[in-house]
Amino acid sequence: MKNIRVWFNHWFSTAYHIIHLLKDDEYFNFVVVGSNTDSNCVYRAVCDEWVVEPKFDNSDKYVDYCLDFCKQHKIDVFAPRRNMLAISRRIAEFDAMNVLVLVERDYSLMSALFDKAKTYEMFTEAGIGYIPPHYVVKSVESYQEAYKRLKTEENRVCIKFTVDEGAVSFRVIDDRIRYSLTSNNGAKISYENSIKLLSEMEKFPSLIVMPYLSGPEVSVDCFAMPDGKHIAIPRYKSSTRSETIQFEEEILQTCQLFLDKFKLKCPCNLQFRYDHNTPYLLEVNTRMSGGTQLSCKATGVNIPNMAVNRLLGIEKQVSYNQKKRVVSFIETPVILE
Repeated sequence: MKNIRVWFNHWFSTAYHIIHLLKDDEYFNFVVVGSNTDSNCVYRAVCDEWVVEPKFDNSDKYVDYCLDFCKQHKIDVFAPRRNMLAISRRIAEFDAMNVLVLVERDYSLMSALFDKAKTYEMFTEAGIGYIPPHYVVKSVESYQEAYKRLKTEENRVCIKFTVDEGAVSFRVIDDRIRYSLTSNNGAKISYENSIKLLSEMEKFPSLIVMPYLSGPEVSVDCFAMPDGKHIAIPRYKSSTRSETIQFEEEILQTCQLFLDKFKLKCPCNLQFRYDHNTPYLLEVNTRMSGGTQLSCKATGVNIPNMAVNRLLGIEKQVSYNQKKRVVSFIETPVILE
C-alpha cells in the first residue's frame, strides 16, 4: 500500500475520531502528521507524528508557515481547520508544491460562506430554505433600533458576529437572568450589559440581530456526490449527549438544493434551528463538523475517508439506509506520553 502523508492542523479534539476514520482504507496507508498550539491536544494520540505549532497574529504569516511545513514534512494532503479562508485564497501556492488541500478552491464562495450575513443573502437570492428575520448592524444605535423592532413579549432576541466560529460570540438577550455564584447563565446576557459591552469595543463588529429560535438544533453533515445523490446526515441535538439521526424532508431538500447550487467539493456542515415547526438556516461551515464521527457511526458512511480519497483521484460510492438512529458518546481516557 502506498504511503500518503496527511497533515491535520489545529483541529477540534474530535479529530481523534476523524483520523481513525481516515485510516480505515483499502488503498492507502495514511501517515498522519498532527499539529496544534496545545502540546497535549488529545488527537496527538492517533497521529504518527506530532508538531507543536507556534502562535501567529497574522493569517498570511500562518499560511507562509503552512507552505514551509508542507515542504519540510513532505506532506501529500493537507486537511486544514485553522485559517482555512486564508489558505483557500493562496491555494495556487500549494498547487505549485503538489500538495492536495482539503479546502474549497473557490475563495469568493468560501469568503461569502464564512460571513453569516452574506450566507443569508445567497440563500435568499437562490430561494433555498428558510432564513430567520434579522438585521445586520454596525453601531450601538442601529443595534438598539433592531432590538426594539424584534423584541416582543413572546420572544427573546439574540446576537452574534457575522464572522464567527463555534458560536463564540452568540448571546441571548434576557433581562430575566439574575447573576449569582450558584446560577449558570451560559450564553445569556442582559440588554443593558450587551449595550455596555458593545459600547466598550474599540471597533464595533458587524453583528447579526435576530429572534431567538427556541426549537431543536440540527447539525447536518454533508458531502456532495458527482451523481447528485448527495450525502446529508441530520443530527438533532439535545440537552444530553444523545443525538438523533432523523431524515426530515424539509431539511434534506434544503441541503440538496444548496449542494446542487454551489457545488462544494469538500465536506461541509449546515446548521439549522427550528421555530414553530420551521427549520431556519443558521450557518454553513465549509469543513467537517466536530460531530462528524457521530453521523458516520450512525450511518456507516465514512466521510473523512471519502473526502481524502477524492483528492487522490478515487471516487468512492456509498449507499445508506435513512433509518432513524440515536447516537451518543462516552469519555475515553487517553494516555499521551
